[in-house]
Amino acid sequence: MRLLLIERLIAGSFVGSSIIRPTLCEATLRAYAADRRATADHFPWLARVSPALCLSAVEGADEQRAETWALRRGEERGAELRVRLRSGLVRHFEGGRGAERMVRAEFAHGEVHHFEGERGAERMARVEFPDGKVQHFEGEKGAERAVRAVRADGAVEHFEGERGAERTVRMETASGIVQYYEGERGAERKVRLQLPNGQVYYYEGERGAERGVRREFADGIVQYYEGEKGAERAVRAVRADGAVEHFEGEQGVERTVRAESANGIVRYYEGEPGAERVVRVVLADGMVQHYEGERGAERVVRLESPDGTVHH
Repeated sequence: MRLLLIERLIAGSFVGSSIIRPTLCEATLRAYAADRRATADHFPWLARVSPALCLSAVEGADEQRAETWALRRGEERGAELRVRLRSGLVRHFEGGRGAERMVRAEFAHGEVHHFEGERGAERMARVEFPDGKVQHFEGEKGAERAVRAVRADGAVEHFEGERGAERTVRMETASGIVQYYEGERGAERKVRLQLPNGQVYYYEGERGAERGVRREFADGIVQYYEGEKGAERAVRAVRADGAVEHFEGEQGVERTVRAESANGIVRYYEGEPGAERVVRVVLADGMVQHYEGERGAERVVRLESPDGTVHH
């Protein structure tokens, strides 16, 4: 403010030997009043250096109001800019006298509410929480509903539903993971998770007990799972060409036991995970081939024809 006054003084006009006294503008005073660090300690200085337009503070006369800041034009009181309640809540206003509308409310515990709309119809548009989360709202005054929350870590949560019944429907993390939810407020359950690489996981089960049941890969493979949360095991994989692979074993040690090709050929396997070897192949025409040997070196040792003929 001192710098602004000096600039105005330098740029001021001279009338005879007297200098026209510089005055602070309303925008500067409003900006000061809106600053959380501002105090009324400087108001006497303001009245001295800019008497035509300054700020005044009035102690509250009721049980709620502790102090009110307002513009002052000479001896005339102007629009209210800021009201501090005895609870510690501070309300900020914009607009001319008699048409002041609340634009912000700062609570003692650090929460800040932002408002939009004309006087008497101010609706809450945004809430900033002490932990860095920012929640956005839509709807008229008294019916504002949460539609989005941006967390300090960059995650964005999306909501649907009326005021008081908003439910989470989607969560986007800063890393690009997108999670989808279904269910009423407080019982939202994860139903789908999408990774940046194109993989999509599907879930079933109640909130907190969601278990993976399917995973879709970018190349078209769809893998199916069974088992409780945290112990889901792969039981089947359907490839883009129609081939189906079947698995057995607990999570992390699933092994291929059967593979069905789109052309009707079925292969049977035995062996530990990563070392499965073909032991039998059933061809589309009913011929059965039996194999022996380690993985990658299996050899046919017997053929069974549909008519029962066996060849060794």
